[in-house]
Amino acid sequence: MFFRSVCYLVVVWLISGSDVESCPELPPVDNSIFVAEEVKGQIWGTYFCLKGYHLEGERNFFCNASKEWNASTPQCRLGHCPDPVLVNGEFSPLGPMNVSDKITFKCKEHYILKGSNWSQCAEDHTWAPPLPVCRSRHCGPPGNPAHGNFEGRDFNSGSTITYYCEKGYHLVGTQEQQCIDGEWNSELPACELIQEVPKPAPQTECEKALLAFKETKELCKAIENVMQRLKECGSTMEEVKYFLELKKAELKAKMFS
Repeated sequence: MFFRSVCYLVVVWLISGSDVESCPELPPVDNSIFVAEEVKGQIWGTYFCLKGYHLEGERNFFCNASKEWNASTPQCRLGHCPDPVLVNGEFSPLGPMNVSDKITFKCKEHYILKGSNWSQCAEDHTWAPPLPVCRSRHCGPPGNPAHGNFEGRDFNSGSTITYYCEKGYHLVGTQEQQCIDGEWNSELPACELIQEVPKPAPQTECEKALLAFKETKELCKAIENVMQRLKECGSTMEEVKYFLELKKAELKAKMFS
């Protein structure tokens, strides 16, 4: 059979004992120290929890002229935080952690600490700063962008890989990435489709005939070239005239649309 030991201590510092007797006695609070004194006709007191315990409730009390305490008595509860966990690492000291207790963290070889290397058990039973994690110094396989891939099989710390895109695509982003302390040093690049510039439609022989005047400054020679090309494409001057009228009408429509 196990017995839990309970201890409390009430200490009262007074200037006048007569006033104390007329105030109701506060019930004792386990694992605490209560310090009281008379100040200007009022009894003031403060609860202090023993080491390893935290206070729940009002800390400061006073007994007024009506001989009443301002609040109900608090409690001192064991300030135990959840057991810390650090995968691929270690911490000290070991054992139950009470309020205000501190622990320090250290990672195993080839692992790096992400977060604070220490934490303290807060009064709300949480760790502050939050518990860290131990990450491998080496990187995992990187991803492939759509329509792209990378070259390189070494993903250890300090190694590099190179990204390439499929034919018809160009790389946007960093082509080379390096593994630094378990993380690739830049974001995954992207492979975007190369937008081809549309090629002009090939000119027909009849359209080429209209450019004959630009090929020579001699009027007679130019007319001879035009007639020869019209003959090759099987067109007549009337058809050329009709073609030019159509183009003229199209240009006017565009100008006034």
